[in-house]
This record gives sequence, C-alpha cells and structure tokens, in this order.
Amino acid sequence: MIDIHNHILPFLDDGSIDMNTTEKYLHKIAKAKMDAIIFTPHFKRGFFYNTKEKILEVYQQVDSIVKRSRFIFRTYCAAEVYLKGELAITDIQENSFMINGSRYVLVENSMYGLSKDFFENLYSLTKLGYKPILAHPERYLEIQKNIELASELMHRDVYMQINTGSLLGEYGSKVKEIALSLVKSGYAHFLGSDCHCDLNKYSYLEAFELINKKFSHNIAHLLAKENPEQMLNNEDIPLFYQKTNKYSYLNNF
Repeated sequence: MIDIHNHILPFLDDGSIDMNTTEKYLHKIAKAKMDAIIFTPHFKRGFFYNTKEKILEVYQQVDSIVKRSRFIFRTYCAAEVYLKGELAITDIQENSFMINGSRYVLVENSMYGLSKDFFENLYSLTKLGYKPILAHPERYLEIQKNIELASELMHRDVYMQINTGSLLGEYGSKVKEIALSLVKSGYAHFLGSDCHCDLNKYSYLEAFELINKKFSHNIAHLLAKENPEQMLNNEDIPLFYQKTNKYSYLNNF
C-alpha cells in the first residue's frame, strides 16, 4: 500500500509539530505494513511557502530515521500545492513538485468554493503535460452538491485522491457518503491518509480493508497499490476504469 498524501514531515505546515511526533507516526506506518510513503507538505503562498529545498532538508532528516530504524517502506517527498493565482503553475515548475519526477502533481483548492481560476490553472497544467491529482474531492462543497463534477474534472484529465479518514467518517457522515459514492462510481484513483498527526491514529489500513469488504479486492488494490505504483513510475493511468471486468464491484454496497 502506498500513501500519496500526508503531512507527517515536521515543522513545515499544520501537520507534525516536531520530529518526535513524526517518529511516532513512522512507527504507526510501519505497523500498518505500508510499502511506500509520499510526504506532501502544503505549499500555499502567504501561508506555507515550502520550497523544494526547504522540504528536502526536512525530508532527509526523516528519511535518516527511517533507515536507522530499519523500516522497510520506501519514502518520497513532493507537496500538496494550493492551485490558485497566476504564479501557481510557475511554483510547481520551479520547485519540481511533481511526484518522484513524474508528470503527476497533487493539488488542492478551497473546499468552501473553488477559485475562479481553478479550472484555468488545471487546463494550463494538463496542456503542459502534467497530470494533476485533486486531493480529497469528497470534501469540496461543489462536489458534495453535484458528484458529477468529479466526472467532469476527470474528463479534463484530473485524477481523484480520496482521504482514508473520509471513508471512515472522520470528517462527518456527509463526507463519508460522498467518499463512498465516488469510489462506487469509479471517480477515485488513489487513497491518501491526509494524516496531520493530530488524531493519534493512522487509518490507511482500516480504509483499505473497508474498500476490500464493501466493494472488492480489485478496487482496494487499484487505489492503494496499482495506481500509486504506476504513478511513481510515471506510467499512464486510466481515468475511467469502471467498465472493465477486471475492476468490477461486488454487489454488496
């Protein structure tokens, strides 16, 4: 299993507050038997101005703990980029925020109302050859009101990353309902814990098992293992996959 979204690197954003907290969660990750972790601190002008150099400095300290502790999961670092403003694309390019040097980049926007330039920035990203992944679509008010907006974004070559905590009800019943509906509809491509080190739990394995039980092992494997591995290898990932027999759902939803 591969976690593509979290805030476990310390000091950089509203996630881990210190190295001790980070190390505590590294042990939780190891206990969950994760295959890889992609650290994604926020990048947001005016709030979390985390350049690639700044992130790498902290990442190297954390990676040394992973190696010293002989944890077997792989580590990578990128960022969760707030996609707003005329400099958003430049920030991604200048900081090489793509995941593992691939074309994939994790992005977000305001959950209470998408900015006016959001779709324009997405278009600019895809036109330049990038593959944007929208973090936690189930938490956006527009998608909660109209789940087909996720499909519209997918038709614009945007991938969807569902939070594990959303599936488990950690953000409330409405967000859980939307998260489950996105998975059921095939409007989900990745799982991410979005762990901020504030709930004293790491819920990835629990969410994986929920998808495995409620939908199918194929879907759980696709979102948690197959797609993330292909992303790390910079391979093309099908945006629309539900029609294929390989990823059919069990009839127990």
